[in-house]
Amino acid sequence: MKIKRFFASDVRSAMRMVREELGEDAVILSNRRVNGGIEIISATDYDENILRQDIQQAHAIEENQGFVHAPSQSEAVAEKSKEKPQIIWSQEPTLMEMRGEIKTLRGLMETQLAGLSMQEQQIHNPFQYELKQRLARFGLGSRLTNELIGSLTKDGSEDELWRRLLGKIAVKLSVTDDDILTHGGAVALVGPTGVGKTTTVAKLAARFALRHGARSVALISTDNYRIGAHEQLKAYARILDVPIRFANSAENLQSALDYFCDKRLVLIDTAGMSQRDLRLSEQFSVLNGERDRVRSYLVASTTSRLSGLQEVVRGYKRLDLSGCILTKVDESTCLGHALDVLIQNQLSVAYVSDGQRVPEDLQPARAHTLVSRSVAVMQESTDLLEDEMSSMRVGEVRH
Repeated sequence: MKIKRFFASDVRSAMRMVREELGEDAVILSNRRVNGGIEIISATDYDENILRQDIQQAHAIEENQGFVHAPSQSEAVAEKSKEKPQIIWSQEPTLMEMRGEIKTLRGLMETQLAGLSMQEQQIHNPFQYELKQRLARFGLGSRLTNELIGSLTKDGSEDELWRRLLGKIAVKLSVTDDDILTHGGAVALVGPTGVGKTTTVAKLAARFALRHGARSVALISTDNYRIGAHEQLKAYARILDVPIRFANSAENLQSALDYFCDKRLVLIDTAGMSQRDLRLSEQFSVLNGERDRVRSYLVASTTSRLSGLQEVVRGYKRLDLSGCILTKVDESTCLGHALDVLIQNQLSVAYVSDGQRVPEDLQPARAHTLVSRSVAVMQESTDLLEDEMSSMRVGEVRH
């Protein structure tokens, strides 16, 4: 092993000196700022065990000869590494800048390699490439896309293959067949803030009241956090002429459910909470305490992105969900994200909400209808993007 000290005005120069003299395999043992520049101690053929053995042998020889040993710089470095075996990363600005540049270059190389792979696929499997591009615009993630493409027989035109893919998506998408309004019972709507839980409660209550009468339905609110939450649900209850109670604990919820035991449908409006909210476990414990008689449905906004929806579903699956209600379909620019997450998590869709009107803007979920609407939304977004690109090109020509 060869250890050497290098001194230069800056890190780049010092590192260049190390490479020129010791080669690319040199190990940096230490670096520090000194007057006029930076000092680097480097080594080749570095082996910590060998270094320690050499030091121990030297100590033994010196002790036998009566010498008092004064540790050398290399020994000090070795002893320091022995006492603290962890790696200490340098925060020197120039080194940090170099690391950033290397990271950027690596990202560019990965992007270029991915682009080359796509170009190769475009040349050798043009149908497969185009279908993957369509599924990406549709809103599916790579995992489900590859699964669908892999299960597809390759005979037929591109449009025929596309129709088969859409059919496969519809088959994978599970629905509950209007179960809330058909079977009744106690149903809790859960989900993040702002997804439309309270409005959905009102729509379901109005639909059920129209079918079976206002005396057959009741409302319960457990939302004690949102300002005006009680007032909003009370206003809906007054308009629909249905009874309402408020529950802020597991005991109160049990009491309210017992009170409404003669109702065919009891809808529970819960507090909107982020899947990261620490209070969410409290809500789960309240509902899980009534798991035998309360079915929970996740209300999810289709305006959320794929990763956001995935995080929401993952956070609320601890409730043993009976299904999902998709809202804000009329505002979404990509419905495929929601379909991907529901298929991947094997979560059935119960209803689709596409507006604020009570009770008109709520329909039972139908798999083929959802897929067809997702295609229409995809086409609208594609046409809009193409129009914007055309406008930009026209503007560039004029300038």
